[in-house]
Amino acid sequence: MEGGVRMQFAWARTGIPQITLELYGSIPEETVQAVRQEIESCYRALTVPLPEAVSLCLFDTLARWREYAARRREEAGVITAGEEGFLTTHEAWEGVPRLSVCLERLEAQPPLVQQGALHQVVAHSVLHGRPDFYRFSVPRSLIAESRARGVELEILQQILYFVAIAIKGMEAAALLAEHRFIQDQVALALYQLEAKEDDVVLWKMARWEPRARLLYLSAQLKPLLYLRPLLPYAPELAGAGRAMLSHLPPEEIERLESLVEELAARCSGDTHRDVSAGLALVLGRLVEEAHLG
Repeated sequence: MEGGVRMQFAWARTGIPQITLELYGSIPEETVQAVRQEIESCYRALTVPLPEAVSLCLFDTLARWREYAARRREEAGVITAGEEGFLTTHEAWEGVPRLSVCLERLEAQPPLVQQGALHQVVAHSVLHGRPDFYRFSVPRSLIAESRARGVELEILQQILYFVAIAIKGMEAAALLAEHRFIQDQVALALYQLEAKEDDVVLWKMARWEPRARLLYLSAQLKPLLYLRPLLPYAPELAGAGRAMLSHLPPEEIERLESLVEELAARCSGDTHRDVSAGLALVLGRLVEEAHLG
């Protein structure tokens, strides 16, 4: 593959997936081995059916990762970006789960957060390792309903993306929590809940424009849903979630918290059904009765 070095490892006797390793940039051998071993140990700990094969892609710099991700999206015909703000990502556009790790970002974090991010993409590869988990469509009924309320299809598709990654993230966190990956997932959840300086600025710009406000609030679903399976083990995450929203008006905080609680309660384990139902719920809760147009 252009720009990368590919190596293949197979551990048939251990029952973990065959791993094709792709290296992009200058990466020390000890780093490669440390990441590979962390991924391998997570697969070993999971008592659920595993994918037969995965690709593990390591990038030395954020710039190289972004360049690669943009090329992959263009080749696959994917519009929505996925690497912004993440330490690791997962996709299966071509049928084989692909775990991508940006070492420049990952190694800047504490060890528990690093472990949590690596375990997260392993969980995604187990739960969402087929192309259909990356192909979601807006139900026709919602298109007509949203158009009548002033929400264009482009906005609707972006909200669908936010709902899909939030629900899939919660599913990954639940799988890991069930297998006692607690401390690293709590650390990752706290990392995802950290308020960023530009959040306040973005909200100030978005709050007065209905479509921008809708997108901003929808984007908060991912970190808020991720913590839900972890609350029995770390109740303090609820306070961290509220702190992340502290720059929002009280009524928006209450609305988001109520929405997240209902989304989590309604999830059935059928990802596509849950995403469609979640999209309808989000639109019903976050879109004002008045037209946006």
